[in-house]
Amino acid sequence: MENRRLTVQLALPAGTVRVEMDVPTGDVPMEGLLPALRTTADAFVDYATKVSEATGRPVSCAKGCGACCRQLVPVAHAEARRLAALIDELPEPRRSRVKERFAEAARRVAEGGLLEALEGREAWGRGDAAGIGLQYFRLGIACPFLEDESCSIYEERPIACREYLVTSPPARCAEPGEAAIETVPLPTRVWAAVSREEEGRANAEAARCVPLVLVPRWAAAHRDAVTLRPGPETLRGVYARFAHERSGQEDQG
Repeated sequence: MENRRLTVQLALPAGTVRVEMDVPTGDVPMEGLLPALRTTADAFVDYATKVSEATGRPVSCAKGCGACCRQLVPVAHAEARRLAALIDELPEPRRSRVKERFAEAARRVAEGGLLEALEGREAWGRGDAAGIGLQYFRLGIACPFLEDESCSIYEERPIACREYLVTSPPARCAEPGEAAIETVPLPTRVWAAVSREEEGRANAEAARCVPLVLVPRWAAAHRDAVTLRPGPETLRGVYARFAHERSGQEDQG
């Protein structure tokens, strides 16, 4: 499929974010835009990191620190489909090992009494995410893609993982809820905008997601056809949601 090289510039309070990306011109599902959307997320994170460092709050994340890889990670439906396909593309015996880790993680979630809550994410009320997320973290379930405390799919890691950086001491990450964890403020959440655009949800509605640890279970139960749209049109829709969120933040600020 033909791609078009696009350059987008977004004006933000502390500067401009410039994003260059290749976008498919034909009809594609949302996962066909994930490379461009990851590039977008990385550009926002780079901007936010520089702003944070300029105010004396450098990022404290370091290679080998996998505390955040035991948190409840939300992925948009398109990301869930792509991750499920990625697992199936892995060569043996690695594919079987990763599938075993996912199965073991799901078993531990069930034993911990959280399976129903995680599969019923859409029924959560305001404030539920923090409490359920803390319960999940205390189960100590490592991401099935985590190997030697490093991400084994780093180039294709979920957008929410890309968007999570902290400036507080790393030791605090091991005990969320016990001590304040200070994250790098972002101008928008790309994964949430992707979810709302794909699902056609209003900007004020909660973004639908799949807990990363349950991706294979979700993908097996959702094999129905996906919506195809022209790549540039879908990308414009996602970017329009960025603008809406920025406007809302300015109104509140």
